[in-house]
Amino acid sequence: MAKVAEAQRANSNQSPVNANTPILSNLSMDGKAWFIHPVAMIDYFNENSPEIIFPLKTKPINNFDMRFGKNFNWTKNNNQTMFGWNRSGGKRKHAGRDLYTEPETEIVAICDGVVLDVSPFYCKTHQITIKHKTNSGRQFIIRYGEVDKKSIKVEVGDVLKQGTVLAKTGLLLEELEPGEKSNYTQIIKVNGIEQKFKPVLVINGKIIYMLHLEYYSGANGLDLKKPLTNRSNLPYQRRADLIDPLELLKEGYQSTFGIEL
Repeated sequence: MAKVAEAQRANSNQSPVNANTPILSNLSMDGKAWFIHPVAMIDYFNENSPEIIFPLKTKPINNFDMRFGKNFNWTKNNNQTMFGWNRSGGKRKHAGRDLYTEPETEIVAICDGVVLDVSPFYCKTHQITIKHKTNSGRQFIIRYGEVDKKSIKVEVGDVLKQGTVLAKTGLLLEELEPGEKSNYTQIIKVNGIEQKFKPVLVINGKIIYMLHLEYYSGANGLDLKKPLTNRSNLPYQRRADLIDPLELLKEGYQSTFGIEL
């Protein structure tokens, strides 16, 4: 607020300016005019906005206080949503944290950034990769994975503000084997041909949508010259600067929901 006050004092001592000068004006309680330059306002709001927000507007359904929080708590290291959990029969490890949601829940940018990639991901979902920079200058890459393709609102090169809606959470699907039946069959056209699929994850009769979030420190570059997926780099099959996003997600959770985990 100091910068705002400083701008007010500076403007009050200046002579009238050109009408085209971008200065905001209003009246104070005593009827005197006060002025705030837009640059001062931008600085003020940047300084007072959180470094990181949560990538969802609502709590995940595998939150500690939600339906699947007991057995699939995304903050714990004892279940399949955790970073490092075995996948593919132990051939690789889970490269992110999974946030379970209701169908097609909106996903938002955790801070300002630039879109580096939008492309297919696992099981008929897509991913959005963003280079982020916080108010304090922290830089890193986030891969927002397993999002719904048709809901994607951003393109490569887009410059984003914190809270921008990116897409909605997706449904992972796998094709039914010949003769296989499912209570949750989904029919999708692939290259003009109808094919039958089933959800990858159903828990207690609930079809699970999710956001799979991966975090890269940027030690291997704040670009994709070195691809994020590297099948030869075991056990995660990812770039070497992959790290557990848990602390980043906790930081965002506290900013969004006002609760420290």
